[in-house]
This record gives sequence, structure tokens and C-alpha cells, in this order.
Amino acid sequence: MPHKINFDFAQIPAGSKLKLSEIGMLSSTIEDIDASILEYLKDNLELSATTNEGWKTVPIFWQTPERAFQVKNNRDLRDESGSIILPVISVERTGITKDPNRKGGFQANRFSEDKNGRTGRMIIAKKIVQDKTRNFAVVNNTRRDNFTEGKNQKFFPRINKKIVVRTLSIPIPVYVNVDYKITLKTEYQQQMNELLTPFMTRTGQINSFVLRRNGHLYEVFIDQGFTHNNNISNLGEDLRMFTSEITFKVLGYLIGEGENDDRPIVRVDENIVEISFPRESTMLEDEEGFFTITS
Repeated sequence: MPHKINFDFAQIPAGSKLKLSEIGMLSSTIEDIDASILEYLKDNLELSATTNEGWKTVPIFWQTPERAFQVKNNRDLRDESGSIILPVISVERTGITKDPNRKGGFQANRFSEDKNGRTGRMIIAKKIVQDKTRNFAVVNNTRRDNFTEGKNQKFFPRINKKIVVRTLSIPIPVYVNVDYKITLKTEYQQQMNELLTPFMTRTGQINSFVLRRNGHLYEVFIDQGFTHNNNISNLGEDLRMFTSEITFKVLGYLIGEGENDDRPIVRVDENIVEISFPRESTMLEDEEGFFTITS
């Protein structure tokens, strides 16, 4: 039966129902950063606006070719004539930059020992293995007294230097800058004012905030310019629309190679405290043809 390792000492965030052994521990991917943006807009800001049906939550969707196809076929976002129901918010990832100048706590690259060009590992948690350390201490504190007919004197006071330590390590994070474009589309100026205000006031006098997901922290900076566009001067029959774009720059990091990584994100190691060499035995033949074993 495999030994079940207890990961409680790895400091999972308080109140989290996730267990380290279940989530693969601290895996940080591009998808995690994307999801943290959506969670912030949906769960933190909880944006709503005044509509013809009263005060309603504004739908938020991810703007990709697949999502665009879903929007066209989603009855909740389109009316009977096929026109999009405003207001609506879309999110699009516009770019990712791997900046070598952002190294976090590691100011130099560190390669792994398997010589395959992969990054090395960093230790995130340590714990003394009490039972194994205690066994070494008991053996070390037991002194054999040759003057008492081979009896052992237990618990002879000695300093135990054989401390077994269990460590958890993960790949060194790779820091990236991820840009997002938040597009607000409304039918009335009042709706646009109601949606823009939380983006400007939620963070106070600064233009940054922190995203949290699965124990990770990603710092976000809001571009100070909010672009506006509308078609109210157009006298055609197009749907009246107000549009504003907000740019987020996320300072994130990636841990591991995602689904293509054949290594475990978390590696559990124990240090070596003692090396023992077995005694070699030699079989010798005497003059009479008998064999004797000597060590």
C-alpha cells in the first residue's frame, strides 16, 4: 500500500476546501490567469445596469472565435431579430510578453539536473519527519557498554545530527505580462456611466489591484486611458451603441508546462542522513576441501 503523504504543512490558504494533493499544488497556467480575470469581473465587480426590464446583471463572455459563434447562437444574448441585447461586456486576451527582466526572487536562470534544458526547482516547504528522526536518535542514544557483559545503556545523552527533512519543490516560476481588453457595449449613455464607474473607483486613487486564484496572486494594472466610441451621429438604421474599452495588464507567472508536462508539479524529497555499506563475505577453501566464510 503506497504511503500517503500529508501536505498540510505546505500552507494552503485559510478556508480553502482544496487539498494540495488534489489540485496538483500551485499549478499556474495561462488558463488560470484568464479565469482569474473573469472571476474578478463576475464575482467581485458584479456589474449591473439599468435596462428596460429594470436593474439587471450585465452578461460577460470571453471574446474568441469559438465564443463569437456561441454568442450568435445564444438566445440570452440575442433578441428575436438576431440583434445583440445591450448592455454586454466582452473580454479578450490581446497579447502575452515573456519579459526576461522580471525574475522575481531568482535573479538567474537555474537548470534542472536532467540535462534536458528545463528550468530547475525551488523549495516551497520543509518539515522534519518526526518518526524517522526519532528512530535515528534512539539508535544514536543507545550505547553499548563492553564492561557490563554486552548490555546496552539506553538514552545515553548525545546530540542527534541525523535530522530527516521532507521538502516540497516546484519548478521555478516563469514571469509573463498578459494584456486584456475589456469592451463595454451599451445602448444608452446612462448604462455606460453605470458600468464605467466601478472600474474607476473600486481601486481608489491607484490603478492596480490583485487577483487571487488557487493560492496564486496576480497583480493587475489598469490603463489610465478609457477609450470611447459611439454611432449616435450616424443617421442610418444601425443599432445605437456606446462602446468603451479598458486595458488590463496582468503581471503573472507560469509554473510547470501545463498539460504537456510529464513531470509532477510538486516533488517530495527527503534528505540523506546516513550511508551504510554492507560487509562483504568471502568464501575460502582450506587444505581439506572445506569452505569457510570470512568477513
